[in-house]
Amino acid sequence: MRRNINIAIAVIIIGTAIVIACNKRLNTFDQNNPTTDSYFKTAAELRNGVNAAYSSMRAGNLAGREWFFTHDMRGGETSPGGAQLEAPRAELLKQPSPAPSNSVMSSVWSGTYQMISRANLVISKGPGVKDDPAARDIIVGEAKFLRAWAYFELVTMWGDVPLYTTPDTTTGGFKAKSPAADVYAQITADLTDAAAKLPTGHSTDGRATSDAANFLLGKTLMQKGDYAGAKTALLNLYGKYNLVDNFLDNYDGDVKLGDKVYTTGHEFNPESIFEIVFFDKGDDNFNWGYTGEGATAEGSTMRSQEYGIVWGNVIPSDAILNEFEAGDPRYKFTFYESGDSILTARSTQAGKVLTEGGMNVAQSKHNGVAQKRVYRKYSVLDWTDDGFHPDGINQRIMRYAEVLLMLAECEAEVGTPAKAASYINEVRARASVHMPAVAPANHDDAMKAVMHEKAVEMAGEEVNNIDMLRWRKKGYYPSLRPDPKPGQVAAFPIPSNETSANPLIK
Repeated sequence: MRRNINIAIAVIIIGTAIVIACNKRLNTFDQNNPTTDSYFKTAAELRNGVNAAYSSMRAGNLAGREWFFTHDMRGGETSPGGAQLEAPRAELLKQPSPAPSNSVMSSVWSGTYQMISRANLVISKGPGVKDDPAARDIIVGEAKFLRAWAYFELVTMWGDVPLYTTPDTTTGGFKAKSPAADVYAQITADLTDAAAKLPTGHSTDGRATSDAANFLLGKTLMQKGDYAGAKTALLNLYGKYNLVDNFLDNYDGDVKLGDKVYTTGHEFNPESIFEIVFFDKGDDNFNWGYTGEGATAEGSTMRSQEYGIVWGNVIPSDAILNEFEAGDPRYKFTFYESGDSILTARSTQAGKVLTEGGMNVAQSKHNGVAQKRVYRKYSVLDWTDDGFHPDGINQRIMRYAEVLLMLAECEAEVGTPAKAASYINEVRARASVHMPAVAPANHDDAMKAVMHEKAVEMAGEEVNNIDMLRWRKKGYYPSLRPDPKPGQVAAFPIPSNETSANPLIK
C-alpha cells in the first residue's frame, strides 16, 4: 500500500480522535473533522493523537490478528493446524520465506507504518502544546515508545527499512531503505528519551511507562550484541515486579457472551509490564476493517479463535512440545490436548472433555505420542467453546519473567554463569511451577539453560523468533542446540505493494 495514502488516512483518522472507550481502557474523544493545523493545540488533543497510535497497535493489521502469524513463521513453537488454513497463513507457517505478495505480511508492514505515521504527527506537534507541559511530555514519550516498538518490529522482520521520523503528507514523499544499524540507533534514541519522560511503575491502563521503555531498550540492545547496556536497562526493572503464583494468570482476561460476564481475568497483574489492550463486548464480533477506529468499534482479538479447536489454524510444534522437561507443570498450563477438560471455570466445575473428533486440528507428537493439541495460553476454552468468539484477553507483550531471562542471558554472555543461573532459578521457582534449580558451570551451559527456559516459559508468546535471530547469528545453532527452524529466512522480502509504489526501493 502506498505510504502517502496510509499517511493521509492516518491524518484524517487522527483528526477525528479515535480508539475504543471503556472504563478500564484508553479513553477516547471525538471531534468533527478538524484539520492538523487547527487541532493538536492542547494536551487533551495531543492525547487523542497518541490514542490513535495505540489503536493501530491493537488493530487487525497487528496484534488483533496478523502480527502473531509473522512471528510464528520464524519461531519454532507452532505448526499449521490443518488443510483449513488459508493460503497466505499457510505460506507463513509452511515455507522458509513468504512471497512478496503475501497479504498477511503486507498487513503487518502497513500496520507498523500507520503506527509510525501517527506517532510522528504527535511528536511533531508536541512543541506547540503549551497548556499542560507535564502531560505533553508524557504523551510525546508514549509516542516515542510506540514508534520504537513499531520500528523494532520492522527491523527484526525486514532488516533494512525506510526510516520516517517526521510527518509526510506530500505525494511521492518516499524514502529509500535505511541500514538496520540506523534503525536500531533511532529505536535506542526514542526509548532512551521515552524512559526519561514516562512515569515509572506498574501500568494499569495499557499505557506505556518508563519500565516498558527500558524493557524494550534492553531487548533492542541485546539484538545489537550490547549485553552490558542491555543489563543496565533491564536492572531498572529488577525487583519492581513479581512473578504471579498462578502461571495462568498471565494469559486470561475478560470473557463475555451477551450480558453474561464469565470472567474478568487477571490483566495488569504484578508480573505485567506492558499489555496490548483488548475488550470483549460479548457480541462475538471483530473489527474486520482492521483499523479499530471509532468510539464504538470492536476492540477484540482473534488470537483464541485462530489457535482454538474450531478454526484450528495454529497448533504447537512437535519441537516445543518435546522441549518441556518431564513433570514441568507449565506443559499443562501451556497446552490443551485431547482428554483434557475445558469449561472448568478455573477448576471450579466439572467441565467438558476434549476429544479427538471434537478438535478441528492436525495431530502433533509429544514423546512419540500422536494426539490433537492446541495452545492454552490466551484461550477462552476454560469459559466458553462458542464456535466463533473474538475475545478480550490482553496480549502481555512484556512480563517480568522475560526480564529475568534476558538478564540471565546478559550474565551468561558477560561470563557470570552463576548469576545467570540465579535469574533462571527465580523463574523456575514460581509457586505453581517449582522446578528444580539449574547450576550451569560455564558460558555454553548457561546459554543452553537460557535457551531452554526461554522456550518453555515464553512458548506461544511471539518472543522465540526474535531470540532465534540473535542466537543463529552467533552460531548457537547448531553449536549449542539444534536449530528449531532450519532454513528459515532471516529477513522477509519487502511487500510487493510497497516496492511497486516506492521507486526508491528495489
